[in-house]
Amino acid sequence: MKKRRIESKRQYIMLSGIIVFILLIIVGIGVSRTKSVEQGYSENYVAIGELPSQMSFTYYDQQGWKDVIKEINNGKNLKGKLTYGKMEDLLKKLSIDKYVTYEKKSKLKTVSRKEWNRVYEQILDLLDVNQTVTTENVIFLTQAKKQQILTQEGYYQLPKAMNYFEPYATYQVYLKDNEIIGVKERTSKEITWKNVFVHSTEKGKAQVLYEKQQISVEIDGLEESITDTICDIVWKQGKAVAIYKKEDMIQGKVLSFNENQIEISGYGTLEYEGKLKIYKTYGTVEQLDESKLVIGNLQADFVVAEKKVCGIILKQPAEIENVRVLLLNDSSPYRENPVFVSDADCTVFIGESQVAVPAGQVIIPAAMLAPDSSDFVKIVPSENGKLYFANDAGEKTSLGYRGSMEIRKYSEGFGVVNEVSLEKYLYGVVPSEMPASYEVEALRAQAVCARSYACIQLMKGNYAAFAANIDDSTNYQVYNQKEEDEKTNLAVDDTVGEVIKYNGEIAEAYYFSTSCGHTDNMSAWNLPEEEKDGYLKAVTLLNDESEPDFSSEEAFSAFIQNKDIVAYDSESQYFRWRAELNPVENITGVNQAISERAQTNPTNIQVYKADGSQATVNDISGFGNIIGMNVLERSTGGCVKKLQISYEQGNVQIMNEYNIRYILGTSLKKLTNKDGKEVTMTLLPSAYITIIPVENGYVVYGGGYGHGIGMSQNGANGMAKAGMSYMDILMKFYQGITIENIY
Repeated sequence: MKKRRIESKRQYIMLSGIIVFILLIIVGIGVSRTKSVEQGYSENYVAIGELPSQMSFTYYDQQGWKDVIKEINNGKNLKGKLTYGKMEDLLKKLSIDKYVTYEKKSKLKTVSRKEWNRVYEQILDLLDVNQTVTTENVIFLTQAKKQQILTQEGYYQLPKAMNYFEPYATYQVYLKDNEIIGVKERTSKEITWKNVFVHSTEKGKAQVLYEKQQISVEIDGLEESITDTICDIVWKQGKAVAIYKKEDMIQGKVLSFNENQIEISGYGTLEYEGKLKIYKTYGTVEQLDESKLVIGNLQADFVVAEKKVCGIILKQPAEIENVRVLLLNDSSPYRENPVFVSDADCTVFIGESQVAVPAGQVIIPAAMLAPDSSDFVKIVPSENGKLYFANDAGEKTSLGYRGSMEIRKYSEGFGVVNEVSLEKYLYGVVPSEMPASYEVEALRAQAVCARSYACIQLMKGNYAAFAANIDDSTNYQVYNQKEEDEKTNLAVDDTVGEVIKYNGEIAEAYYFSTSCGHTDNMSAWNLPEEEKDGYLKAVTLLNDESEPDFSSEEAFSAFIQNKDIVAYDSESQYFRWRAELNPVENITGVNQAISERAQTNPTNIQVYKADGSQATVNDISGFGNIIGMNVLERSTGGCVKKLQISYEQGNVQIMNEYNIRYILGTSLKKLTNKDGKEVTMTLLPSAYITIIPVENGYVVYGGGYGHGIGMSQNGANGMAKAGMSYMDILMKFYQGITIENIY
């Protein structure tokens, strides 16, 4: 009997254990389901985790609201659902509980999304006075990745609590700036995905290129074959239901563009529909950015609808024929009332009209344009004619310009662009950048460098708003500041079309005046050495090809003070120079220069307090007097990479060769060249320097003129004198390159 009771007891315990185990599993599944549901979207509730982002438009940022919501959630985490009790606490925190109306229910009852939306709209009406929160219907085109999700309107940021969206789902969302801060509801409304580039269609699917991503879209009933064009795709309830091909297309060249509109040859100026989208179909089909719109040289197809550009399709690469040069007025792109005269008969175009103007007659574009006209004036001289800036009497005030002139009116004044063939442009660059008296092979090397550099700049579009590629200053290449010369023109003609290429791409052929006996790499600009810049190596320019000793500050100091070193550019007056500085006397100017350069690129100016903690440029005024200057780091080629200026209460560390030259130049008292002749300059010739403290400041011994990267022009001349060809010269300065023809 006792044994039977024990058996029954054991069976009871086992059965109880099994039941408990089953219950735990059920509860666990329920908890797991609840957890996953609470992290997702539901019409029946709003997850607590959604609230911090939705409330971030007022009082606190998202992190601040996370802390507040946790407090409302009984000090717990952000898990769970919004209840009426928690919503009431939230409204009290906002001090608007007396102004928001809703149906009162049990504090433990869950608030539906529909009811929360009614409350949230009231919160917005009361507190979002600047209307920073908007609603929008969106199609989610991809899975969320790194807190970003792609929609038909581009990328939006997402809070962590809303990483649950499935591709192709459609929702109405709350937006603040470029972030989705909340979901209002699933929407069944029709949404049009506008101006989509469709690469191909097949078997009911469209292969779409959008925001540089390949997306495959199933479209109900799609039978039409569509290839490489712009379409609208209509979306409804999570499905693409229709596609409409945009049929209207015009062809022309891009003359100018800005963030709102684009100027097309033969058609004038058109606005964009949405963002400007550019696609190339030759080679690899891909989406491009605006820098690929080569002004004046790129034939393109423009898809238009209702007189707006919906997209640009490039079916062939740009053919570099012309350069469009913005002619600066000192440093300004604007002129008050430019006047011209031509040494040959010319034709003046104003919009669709044209006027014949004889040689020598004054041309005043301002008088030819109607006050509110969007037209521009184009002056085209007859063959081999040149145009000149002039005064009202017709007297020439500039050198002659080949090609044509385009004059556009802006609110600030007139912009003048000289359109000229690439080779004729180089006629004006080579003598302006290198004396025509230099050796022929050096001039040829300069021509190839200038052509390569120009081609690179044409691809950047920095002056697109002015219908230009580049300007005529040292910002790019000095143009037409010296008369054309038969010798320099011949150097251009002898190298026609030749450019420097590295790894199959045109290389940015940097050049400068004079080296210290060694060139440098990109580290002189405090930039990382990347593979694309592999041709820009630090190379010795000593005649015996030996490497100078830069192993210590003492070794470099001895090298830079030695005037007897024989290098390819040692004949230059700036091969060696000496400067006297007194930064204490002009500490205000030094501090101001540091502040200016910090604004240009803050990473190149680092400020520290006496205790070593980070400071800002605004703190320098409280650092006291300058008590020292020393070199912390040098580049492979000898340039000062990091200079420290020490104060009584802190220090400033300066990177980038130009920053160093600019800041030290503010305290320059005297500068003498290699022969001891005093020269006037506000910028140190180079940053290849050694600094020696003396009684009344510092003496700086330096070498070279310019940044030191790429080709030394005086070094090239020395190499030419030594019998090297322009090919040899270029191969010396640029490592691993080829010389190829672009025509």
